[in-house]
Amino acid sequence: MKHRLLLVVAAVVLVAIGLGTLVAANVLAGQRVADHGREPAHAPSRSHARGPQDEFHRFRLGAIDGERLEPNRDDFAARTAADGPLLLFLPATRARPADYQRFLTTALGDGYHVLGLDYWNLGKTLSGTCEADPHCYGTVQRNRFDGTRQSDYSAVSPAGSIVSRFRDAIAHLDDVDPTGGWGRFVGADEDIAWSDIVVAGHSQGGGEAAYIAHIRPVLGALMFASPVESLGPVHAAWMDRPGQTPASRMYAVDDVRDEFGPRIRGSWTALGLDVPATPGGPAEPWRTDTAAPPEGWYPHAILTDISIGTPAQSHSRIIKDTTPLDAQGQPRLIALWQWLLRRFPLPTQTSP
Repeated sequence: MKHRLLLVVAAVVLVAIGLGTLVAANVLAGQRVADHGREPAHAPSRSHARGPQDEFHRFRLGAIDGERLEPNRDDFAARTAADGPLLLFLPATRARPADYQRFLTTALGDGYHVLGLDYWNLGKTLSGTCEADPHCYGTVQRNRFDGTRQSDYSAVSPAGSIVSRFRDAIAHLDDVDPTGGWGRFVGADEDIAWSDIVVAGHSQGGGEAAYIAHIRPVLGALMFASPVESLGPVHAAWMDRPGQTPASRMYAVDDVRDEFGPRIRGSWTALGLDVPATPGGPAEPWRTDTAAPPEGWYPHAILTDISIGTPAQSHSRIIKDTTPLDAQGQPRLIALWQWLLRRFPLPTQTSP
């Protein structure tokens, strides 16, 4: 009888431990969701076992050429049709692709293949690193692009570079979605099809996108609250030379309250983006609240004027998931985002 009682007590204890473990697991899972954010209901994350058609596929590359990547945060990818161009999006300093799901979802809805790519964006900001050294900017940006030009400012290896990560990400996506058209963005010789790619980014990522557009003939470039690459009369030296992508295929947007506004607008001027929105108009950024430019107006530099927080918050809320929402839960800036995304030809549309 005594032994039976002990067995019953032991069984009760084991059940209690199991229930406690299950509750703890649920609490931790909830905390992970809180830490990393929720995917929009209309664009859920997908596992490695499923392809990224119509929904976002969340994955990590792990290691390249035997080198473990640092940082190694989730990349995001999705596509609708198999023949759409690619939007390559680069986050701001210390930000992750997961921080921009509303914008990436908007691009997906416009027919793009979408790839939010993690890359080396840790440490100090690019502007804080280079300040008034005009040659520093290109050195750091080239190093992060392909792993060359290592210096005291930036020592990214070729394996950890944007180019290397991009190639491996495309190879992975081609494996999990073989009919999705991903493979056409990297040739058999590992050449990247830049002419089918719109590079985009926020803050430091937007500056990197502008630099990529300078050294490669991309389909287009979108820069949000960027580039932050001027200080008074000084700006990144690479901006003084003609680039592979003309300014006519580059667009930039920022909010008037952005704390880095003067440095950003100085970069816009150096890039030749302060062109008239209409023939004979003023050569300065076009101003709006959240509305897209009217028909027949095609400014390449746009300043929004909405109350989206402090100057520091304004720098992020122009594009991050913290962007203000309307009464229907949609980003207030979505019409402007769509206008920017539609500046480049898609299979079902043409741009002016």
